[in-house]
Amino acid sequence: MISREPHTSTDRPDTGGDTRGEGWPQRLERARQERNHREMARLLLDGADTAMAQADAEIEADEGISDGESLERVQWLLARAQRSLDACGLHPECLTLQCELMERQCRLSRQWARLGHPGQHHVARELVRDQAFEVARRAERTPDLGLRVAVILRAAETLDALGDLGDAHALRARAFHRLGSANACASAPHLTQGTSLPGGVLRTYQ
Repeated sequence: MISREPHTSTDRPDTGGDTRGEGWPQRLERARQERNHREMARLLLDGADTAMAQADAEIEADEGISDGESLERVQWLLARAQRSLDACGLHPECLTLQCELMERQCRLSRQWARLGHPGQHHVARELVRDQAFEVARRAERTPDLGLRVAVILRAAETLDALGDLGDAHALRARAFHRLGSANACASAPHLTQGTSLPGGVLRTYQ
């Protein structure tokens, strides 16, 4: 389960060094040494994509029969990416990466089900739900309204994919409420000047 405590950001900016010619392990190690948590998360998600593609190929080749070793590697890489993002703070890109992690975890849960591993499927599915609620919670702390709404809607879409329609609807309602509240606040300076109504009543808006 994702930690519910706020994290102190120890993320560092990209150094701008030329990493061309370096392989994935070397770039990951460089990011680790520099404590560049965003770059670590990006690389780990890339690694998870590669492992997922390998798992897909194995499942297709074996007609759905596999020991799940490649999916276990995906799971391990996603867990490492989560740890990097937990140390990343509230940087906007970290929120986007958290959404990507959540969506990959959702795909992993479907692959476990496809292989007929109910235990792993259940664990992965519950982790997706935790991630969806956590990323929505973190989004509430960003001052960027557009990013906040986009992240909450992505979390809702992921819950939809799990079949958790009630919680997905609740998150969508929250996102649209945030938009509506922001629009009302933006209009308030003009609206609260009032409009003359019959009888000289001043109409104001809250």
